[in-house]
Amino acid sequence: MRDDYFKSYKMFKFIQLALLVIFAVCFFLFIFLDENLRTGVFSNKVLMTICVFLWAFMLYSVACIIMDFRLLEGHIVHDHVLKRAVYVDTLTGIPNRFSCDQIFEKYEGEQDISKLGCALVKIQNLDEINQSHGRSSGNVALKEFSSMIERISAYYGFVGRNNGNEFLVVIENCNEDRMTKFSEGLQKEIAQYNKTSGGYEIRISFAKVLNESLGMSDFRELVAKLYGIAKV
Repeated sequence: MRDDYFKSYKMFKFIQLALLVIFAVCFFLFIFLDENLRTGVFSNKVLMTICVFLWAFMLYSVACIIMDFRLLEGHIVHDHVLKRAVYVDTLTGIPNRFSCDQIFEKYEGEQDISKLGCALVKIQNLDEINQSHGRSSGNVALKEFSSMIERISAYYGFVGRNNGNEFLVVIENCNEDRMTKFSEGLQKEIAQYNKTSGGYEIRISFAKVLNESLGMSDFRELVAKLYGIAKV
């Protein structure tokens, strides 16, 4: 809604500026192309004063509209920063818990979830990395893993850091083959990272549910089932 407002206001200002420029050009052409009118204006102090004020007002209006554009861009950037602060995890740069809550809201009600697949992924040895290499290394592991899972999930669906060391993946039109390809792609990324990490390896746990076989109608129940499987 806010984005639509910014777009509408920006278009309004653009039209306003275009009309002002057209009026200014026509005004100048109308005076300077008519020799008698031009002579009359420059020889009449009152007319000359009026024209100067009009030209000054038009220049002022153009400057104000340009300033409005700059302020609008500033508001858009500020709005983007606020949205990022609300929806994006500050440590990893991927969608955060609030974004995961939005996914819950998306699939509530009449939304069809019959072909939905979900996965819960954790860095299995994060505590070990923290203890052996320090918390800063643990944070690096979280960042690197987040980049990997976000890169892979871009081809499949949503991923968010739901809580600490828990990453929730939601894939639409998901079957066993699609979920397997996602898992294998992620494992391949991790294996490549582990070859070059230098100090530690990342190991993950991976739990999944496929609603095409479960037939659940409530998304929260589906995720609860996922968490139940992950705890086993």
